[in-house]
Amino acid sequence: MRQKSIRVFEVEDFEKLKNVVNSKYELVKNHYFLLKEDNDEIKEFLKSKNLSFFVLNSEGFTPVKEKTPEIRIVEKEIIKKIKNKTVIYDKIIRSGEEINSEDNLVFLNRINAGARVHTSGNVEIFDECEGFVRCDGDYLLVKKNTKGTIIFKDSDIGTVEKMTVFTENMKKVIE
Repeated sequence: MRQKSIRVFEVEDFEKLKNVVNSKYELVKNHYFLLKEDNDEIKEFLKSKNLSFFVLNSEGFTPVKEKTPEIRIVEKEIIKKIKNKTVIYDKIIRSGEEINSEDNLVFLNRINAGARVHTSGNVEIFDECEGFVRCDGDYLLVKKNTKGTIIFKDSDIGTVEKMTVFTENMKKVIE
């Protein structure tokens, strides 16, 4: 068994949910949706898009006949563990520093040449990257990469001049 960090969207407004799913499907397809109340219309919409969801204080997304006490416990633990699975670095990552992690990593400052980062989680870099970064998560967000090497899903992403998000099937510049 291997622990994974997940992201959950709380669903309160069905129209907003439809807009987000239809316009940003690639970014939300690997997330869970938490329904605060049992709503058949929302559940059918999420099922039609092959998205995972569960209902708070209800039967959730696992059919009743398959549900066991262990599954109920795991669902409750997932909600608690989400908060501590993203690590934010609000410092410059200096040459010679090495970060190896399974967490989602957020870098608010630059990653200098000679620094090395490797994670099986997602990476968000909000300053320039001149070091080596390897990301095996579901997405990568990079503000600027002109001198560094960033490997996402075993591919070098090359030069990045503007904020860009990478997923397995998409590369999108954010203007």
